[in-house]
Amino acid sequence: MDTTFGDLLDGAWTHLGGATMHAHPQLGGDVTAVAKDACRSLTARLARCVEDFARADDIAQPIHEASRLLTRLGGYTSAAAAAHPFALHLRAASTSWGAAADMLATHFTRPGDAPRSDWAAVISDEQVRDGLLSEVADHALALVAVMDRSGLTRDLDTQTACSLLRSSALRCASRTGDAPSLRAVPLNEPPWPPQPVPQEAQTPHELSADVIDGSDALRALCHRPQEFSPRQWQRTALAASVITDIAAKSLTQLTRRCYELNPHRQQALGKALQQATDVVQQANAEWKGVRQAWHGQVAAGPLSASVREQHLDQTAVRLGRLLYDNPTWTPARQDRAPLKAPAAIAPSTTDMVPTTRAVLHAFEGLAVVAERDRQDVKRALHVDTGQHGRDRLQAAYEQLGSPKARASLALSEAILLAAPAELRDELWQDIRLLELRRGQPLDGAASERAASLRRLKALITGAGDEHSRLDLSATSRMRIVPLPSPSSPPPPRRQGGRLR
Repeated sequence: MDTTFGDLLDGAWTHLGGATMHAHPQLGGDVTAVAKDACRSLTARLARCVEDFARADDIAQPIHEASRLLTRLGGYTSAAAAAHPFALHLRAASTSWGAAADMLATHFTRPGDAPRSDWAAVISDEQVRDGLLSEVADHALALVAVMDRSGLTRDLDTQTACSLLRSSALRCASRTGDAPSLRAVPLNEPPWPPQPVPQEAQTPHELSADVIDGSDALRALCHRPQEFSPRQWQRTALAASVITDIAAKSLTQLTRRCYELNPHRQQALGKALQQATDVVQQANAEWKGVRQAWHGQVAAGPLSASVREQHLDQTAVRLGRLLYDNPTWTPARQDRAPLKAPAAIAPSTTDMVPTTRAVLHAFEGLAVVAERDRQDVKRALHVDTGQHGRDRLQAAYEQLGSPKARASLALSEAILLAAPAELRDELWQDIRLLELRRGQPLDGAASERAASLRRLKALITGAGDEHSRLDLSATSRMRIVPLPSPSSPPPPRRQGGRLR
């Protein structure tokens, strides 16, 4: 599993806990000097996170000043002092925060440039920034407790530094913001080609997880420099039309199953699935239009599959294995199979979650691909004004940008309605991250989306209430912004790392 920002925070808490265990007032002078230097390093890295990613000068200033005071050390330190467990744990906590800041930095380029991933929109969200400030404040206050316990505060400079770290600004920042979204931020690294598709049967949960990984890879690739040719744009449109066709058929089967399980009453889950099916079918028609617009304009010939095409192909295969009655299905003629019966796809309502979640992530991933290709093709056609079929291509790619948020909201609602109570919190966080990664709407509908998210959140506790269902007609005007420029309580700390 990929390392996340939360993993590094947990490491810092663990090492602060270790420092507490080895702290006592009788530390030698050499150990004290090394420990103070480690405290200086930690506070400097906390201040860097505040300045670079939260832009909160009122909080960064006292931390910076505390770090400056802790640099007034002087004296010789022995190798034994440097190896003391107290100093080692403090340095390790500082290293964890340094790595955490470096991880956030991988999602950004220079000021004013485009972000390097859609996780930049998560990091820049106001509530996520508040969550970062809360983490910084909590660690600063914990560091004060460690220094008090170890007797480091005998000199005036360290006492003043501790007073700054206890400032009202830091105390007010503690325990606020969206900590779960912050903790989920991963390292931004180039996606690798996917592993070969297994030749044996996989469970729906395994297939769904692989589709989600592939969709994340597609999104990441869209933020990296790539040179695409007309052949590759055409190939992308073909793969996307296959994926959206499979997704629409999967949702149709789930809708049928929903009414098989509830034949005598109107059901919110069935309505949400039907809403999503309609928009996914629309997206399928648009991708087919793009594919047809390229027809006759690209010379036939061999094409080496790019990393993007490999992920698109495998997404299609894994979605197809959720739908077709062949555990090793591929689009190849020899692997064709009939559709699974609705009851085979989802014996119960809960069994609808893996397929619906896979469709949601694949649909969101294709929205990012569509926006990247729309921009790239528009630039290419602007340069090559003599391109045969230019007007048809422009019209097809413009259609590809039609609003799709209604499908994502409907799919999100269906996931929460179908999920058992014990999974709804986790699934809600997944849905919220997708919304944050999409960025802000361009048409001023941010307040509408926020209201829809609040109602989705309400489904976690009221999924059986028919009146809690979203009015998706009001959200159909919302636009997706695939290339971006409700507060949850923070997760419990590790028992050994929480210092108060």
